[in-house]
Amino acid sequence: MNHNLHKYFLFILLSITLCSGQVNLSIAEYRPFPEKIHLLDIKPTKVSWTIANRFLLFDQYKRELLELDAFGDVNLSSGVGQNISGYEDLVWMGISPQGILLVDRLENEIVQLDFRLNPVQTIDLNRRIFPEKAALDPWGRLYLYSRDYNSIFLFDKGELDPTPIVNLSKEFGSVFCMAEMQINQEGEMAILGCDGMIHIFSQNGRKKISFPSTIENAVFLIAVRDDWFVFNRMGAGISIHSQKKVSIPGASVPIEDMASMNRSIAVLAKDHILILDVK
Repeated sequence: MNHNLHKYFLFILLSITLCSGQVNLSIAEYRPFPEKIHLLDIKPTKVSWTIANRFLLFDQYKRELLELDAFGDVNLSSGVGQNISGYEDLVWMGISPQGILLVDRLENEIVQLDFRLNPVQTIDLNRRIFPEKAALDPWGRLYLYSRDYNSIFLFDKGELDPTPIVNLSKEFGSVFCMAEMQINQEGEMAILGCDGMIHIFSQNGRKKISFPSTIENAVFLIAVRDDWFVFNRMGAGISIHSQKKVSIPGASVPIEDMASMNRSIAVLAKDHILILDVK
């Protein structure tokens, strides 16, 4: 199929209504991957917002980190995938007051980059927690989930607090399985269990409430202002506060990853990023 014709049909598909009830997801932008990404055979599996409406993309199989700007220009991280940085298992990436932070599980370390993706420093965690998940709060503190300890630890001002802020064994038992965790603009933390349950915690790690997400095979948890959204890879989702169902267009599924910033959600698909506004 002609490439332009393909993009036309895709645009028609993306014009489908995404919502029901009070929650409205409107399509703000469709950002296809530029030819350079395809020529380098990079297949991004993780996405995160960075400054100036740019995105961080990571290919976990090639261990390649790059930045995609609003004009389709690509900036590759120096060292990643070239046996210089030594990233073994990048489980989280995002922006903080100090720059870009990366969490490497197998290396048990936090890597700081500047906004041009140049390495600034590497901080070895002073406890072998090997974090599986991470989330950043509005004050720049990083919450790290360790499956080995079945706990969530706080990384702040360059140091890891050795005392867990949440001991999941005490809260849910030793067999608890986490699918995702996120922190909203108020500093509240939400955890999505592998069983589809949502657990909300206060800033100080106190559990407030638990309830089912009602989404089958839920894997993505997204914080948008004062609401939470849960999605599965096939684009079925729900607003936690309103309990209204939402969906991602079929052209953008299966979903590789999702990220949020303010009132927008970025959906990482096989060959593009779909940006949705939440109203």
